[in-house]
Amino acid sequence: MKPPRHDYTELRELGFKGGLETHQQLNTPGKLFCRCPAVIRNDEHHQEILRHMRPTLGEFGRYDGTALMEFKMKKQIHYLLYNDSVCTYEMDDTPPFKADSMAISIAMRLAMSFNMSLVDEIHISRKQYLDGSIPAGFQRTAIIGVNGRIPFLGRELRFIQMSLEEDACREVKDVGHHIWFRTDRVSIPLVEPVTAPELETPLEMAQAAKLIGEVMRSTHLVRRGIGSVRQDVNVSIRGGHRVEIKGVPRIAMIEPLCRVEGFRQKALLDLRTALVNSPLKPGDFNTRPLTLSPEQASAEGFDPEELSRRGHRTAALVLRGFSGYLLWPTQPGMTFLDELDGRVRVIACLEGVPTVRQGSPALRAALGVTPEDSLLVFGGAPEDLETAGKEIGIRIAEAFQGVPAETRQALPGGRTTFERILPGADRMYPDTDLPPEPVSPDTFEKLKAMLPPAPWVRRENWTLLGVSEHLVDRLLNLELGDIFDALLKKVDWKPSALANLLADRMRASRRAGLDWMKELGADRVEETLAWASQQEIAPKGAQLILDAMTRNRELSPSDALLRVKPDRKP
Repeated sequence: MKPPRHDYTELRELGFKGGLETHQQLNTPGKLFCRCPAVIRNDEHHQEILRHMRPTLGEFGRYDGTALMEFKMKKQIHYLLYNDSVCTYEMDDTPPFKADSMAISIAMRLAMSFNMSLVDEIHISRKQYLDGSIPAGFQRTAIIGVNGRIPFLGRELRFIQMSLEEDACREVKDVGHHIWFRTDRVSIPLVEPVTAPELETPLEMAQAAKLIGEVMRSTHLVRRGIGSVRQDVNVSIRGGHRVEIKGVPRIAMIEPLCRVEGFRQKALLDLRTALVNSPLKPGDFNTRPLTLSPEQASAEGFDPEELSRRGHRTAALVLRGFSGYLLWPTQPGMTFLDELDGRVRVIACLEGVPTVRQGSPALRAALGVTPEDSLLVFGGAPEDLETAGKEIGIRIAEAFQGVPAETRQALPGGRTTFERILPGADRMYPDTDLPPEPVSPDTFEKLKAMLPPAPWVRRENWTLLGVSEHLVDRLLNLELGDIFDALLKKVDWKPSALANLLADRMRASRRAGLDWMKELGADRVEETLAWASQQEIAPKGAQLILDAMTRNRELSPSDALLRVKPDRKP
């Protein structure tokens, strides 16, 4: 990975710290707690059900703050169901089956790949989610290993733990108080390795994500493709707070997200200093919105007829003395007004874009708003407007404290927006449906014997053989390490030429519609390349032979050679 052209000196001085939570789906045929097939669906759903969520008390008799926030949103949740891949377990109508043994075995092998200490008894817990992504309102999860470490940039990348858990639904649409989820993905097993918060720059965050992916892919036990792996990126600076950027799908997004978030926190800390040193106090602001007349609403860009048809109104909120802080820069092209907008959009479920905007000079004059004051306008249902005013007051009060503990959603260019407040320990409690499951002592040795060589070992060995960094990356990313190591003992080609054949030439053939591995299988590809080397055929010729065999699977290597080069006999 080529380092971006950024100097991290200032971020280091600000005390930048980061950590990763990697959600990686496992390559199992079935789901984790039922026997439905683990398949991703994009065809038309068979039926739809509607649900509402409400919070439950945690293990110590307290409500989780995130659950209360999500309950305040009053979402109506629509689940799009598939009769042949979703059952009554996913809909929380029947108890779970025992956890899938294959998923447990894979999770343990992955934990071993990170040199973790494995648990000797698996305890299933419930993690509360009221955003609708889990139909039951909670996710079943279990810790598999703790205290891992792998080599990383001349030191160690440490891991706190790895969990085995069920995946969530896929969001389809979110409009106002209604949200739609596709249920195909729910309960597909995944693991979540969690690093210690010890990564020191945004580039290190991206490099760590790349290494974690290489380790898991090296086992051939995880799913590939868009959506099969997602990163939760945790960032803080000195004096700030841990902020979690949820569900980052691509490693290339991690560096800019971390960089922008570090400076966003600095901007919020600077805003705190300015507010604390001002005459303002958190409780100074009247957060009860003023209802605007239809004429005023129209002048502010709202459609009075549409508002009336839906029973909505337009409201204004005057923030006395706040004009110097509303447009405080926080992210590239974004200000503190966007912080307010994101919070109101999510919690009050207002649908305007932007949700909250500044009032016009004419409205300021009509309402007697002074230059020192800020004026905000927004539209929606009356009860949602009340919620919006309260949330604006809450977010301003948080600005006096600095950086709020949030989870945020990734936007283009490394920017983020509010998603929900950061969950706490109160959302976790023991599962009452599944008893603890002991792990027999001989299981550990059996699984350890099945582990492949670690990616960092292979990287060092292949580099010593003269394979370029580019080809090493390709071999690891395309999961070709096993066949490459096996063929090194069977062919007379240079290692770099063999790597180029497997990583680049095979990829070029696949792009041309000739997928060797899919049509012929790894064993036959390996046998054919070994035969080609024995016949003193160059790698380029071997590519043409495999292309011919892929077009016609009935061809033997010698027959394919005659097709490619008729004057050459084996």
